[in-house]
Amino acid sequence: MSRWIARSAAAAALASAFVFGSALAVAGDAYAPPSTDAQAVQLYKAGKDVKSNFEHPTAKVKWGRASIFVNAPMKDVKAAIIDYGNWSTFITKFQKSKVLKKDGTGSEVYLQLPIMKGAATIWAVEKFGAPVAEGKGEKIVGTMVKGNVDDLQAIWHYRPVDENHTVITLEIYTSPKVSAPATLILKEMEDACGEGVLGVRARAEASVAVAKKN
Repeated sequence: MSRWIARSAAAAALASAFVFGSALAVAGDAYAPPSTDAQAVQLYKAGKDVKSNFEHPTAKVKWGRASIFVNAPMKDVKAAIIDYGNWSTFITKFQKSKVLKKDGTGSEVYLQLPIMKGAATIWAVEKFGAPVAEGKGEKIVGTMVKGNVDDLQAIWHYRPVDENHTVITLEIYTSPKVSAPATLILKEMEDACGEGVLGVRARAEASVAVAKKN
């Protein structure tokens, strides 16, 4: 119960800071993403996570995907993404997140999350590599070390729109050991991606809001 209360309090604090950050963004309503950045324009107008899916070009399996526009610099987005041990406090999908090992090549992280509205729980030890350059931004690739699923892969992409704004995309593929329609599993992946980018956005924008207040 105390852990639930702590998580609820942390989530409330993040939400409060996010509202403050959103108010700042509205106050500066003269801002608009560069018209040449079609993705940023689309996501800025949407104002929320945009979910989709795609077929992997070589594996021929479907992945979930979600992207979002963030009113925070890339450094704050990156800091939120690599804060693996605290994911469960700001990404609602995760029941548990714990860093097991960290070195120059990346981090091994224990993750636990429910699927199918809590009917099943999956866990995995995921190896997240060090950030690597990708265009003007970076990506972080996660591969499964072990778990109670056949496979779990995740790729974070993040890039600057300008010095104060960022676009995030999260892609996830999983093959759970449960009997369920492929369409249901695909929706689970899309929703997990959506919750991931929403959580990181809230955390990054909260950091900016706190910095402005100080």
